[in-house]
Amino acid sequence: MGGDFSKHFDPNSFNFARSFRRHGGMKFYVLWLLSRKPMKGSEIIAEAQEQTMGWWRPSPGTVYPLLSALEKAGFIRRLEDHRYELTSLGAEEIGLKPGESGGRKNDKWDIERILTEMEGYTSYLEEEKDNLQDFAGRLSGIIERLKKLEME
Repeated sequence: MGGDFSKHFDPNSFNFARSFRRHGGMKFYVLWLLSRKPMKGSEIIAEAQEQTMGWWRPSPGTVYPLLSALEKAGFIRRLEDHRYELTSLGAEEIGLKPGESGGRKNDKWDIERILTEMEGYTSYLEEEKDNLQDFAGRLSGIIERLKKLEME
């Protein structure tokens, strides 16, 4: 494409799912999910839908052929209960060290992570300031509770 991306990009014709699959994103996403825990294909579909708050739901026609290809490549194995689990080759494919799982160490909610999340939500609320009238009481209550933490 070169040059100015926006001159060539038509948001009305952009298909996230197709672009994601075409560039191998789905492969790495599925391997990452399986690095966290063994899952069935239907659970992978549901997890994608949940993580995207419902705006993307991969089809069975995408997920199951991919699982089959990943199994043939040795990146995953199918268990007797129809769940798939990541193999060491699959972990290596997504850059994990032996025994490491994707995202698990980031699942820990410590004060640093909570404050970072709060800063992000505060930025969002600043952008949505005109839509907060119905929530003024709740926001005031949260502000008061945070002020008490600061004073203690």
